Amino acid sequence: MQGSLDKALSLAVLAGEILLKNGGETKRVEETMEHIARAGGAIQVQSFVIPTGVFLSVFNEKGEARTAMRRIRERTTNLDRIAKVNELSRRLVDGRAEFSSAEALLNRISRERTGFSLLPSMIASGLVAATTTVVMEASIAEDMGAFLAAFAVRYVAHIVSRRHGVQFIFEFLGGMTVALVGVTLHAVFPHMGRDMVIIGGVMPLVPGVAITNAIRDLIGGDLLSSASRMLETACSAAAITMGVLIILAAGGLFYK
Repeated sequence: MQGSLDKALSLAVLAGEILLKNGGETKRVEETMEHIARAGGAIQVQSFVIPTGVFLSVFNEKGEARTAMRRIRERTTNLDRIAKVNELSRRLVDGRAEFSSAEALLNRISRERTGFSLLPSMIASGLVAATTTVVMEASIAEDMGAFLAAFAVRYVAHIVSRRHGVQFIFEFLGGMTVALVGVTLHAVFPHMGRDMVIIGGVMPLVPGVAITNAIRDLIGGDLLSSASRMLETACSAAAITMGVLIILAAGGLFYK
């Protein structure tokens, strides 16, 4: 038996917290916590996960129980951290990693800087938008306009995150930014389709991972988590739409 029951509980809940904060679906979080807890000596494990909280109870062979929970207030999408936590979980189960060093590894994973710097991220967002308009058979000018709109949105996201703004504020401002770029480019270059620029520009804002997780939770029978995630994606879509509509309405009055 590796480690004590308390140690197994602490590590399992920490792993679940990292997974949930970075976009892990409910089933993945529950299974990872259960694997880690059993590898640490728990005989029976009961887990319950919702998008805003992690709950775990573990039992040893004597029937002694320990319970812990973590409140999740911030969520993002970081598949690199999810992959690293899953790999550490496999190593603990296979005996290729020690519980004594696992907590330090998990804390390092949760704190480490991942992803790309600002400029590559802005370019990547622009390429996502431009690719969308290419698929829709837009003109080269519209492709470039969509690239510029998404490029600007990624910078807005950077500013909002540095000021610790909430998710829906970023999506609202992102929708406004995309629409502003589209309306302005159409006014300056009338041959450039405003709608194509806006459609391509909002693609990086679409909460694709959240939608996928909501569907996976629904299929897996986690109805509460699925409903919560669906509501979150609906609010995100509403924020983007409101941002776009406000600029389109203002632009219609201005250029009327």
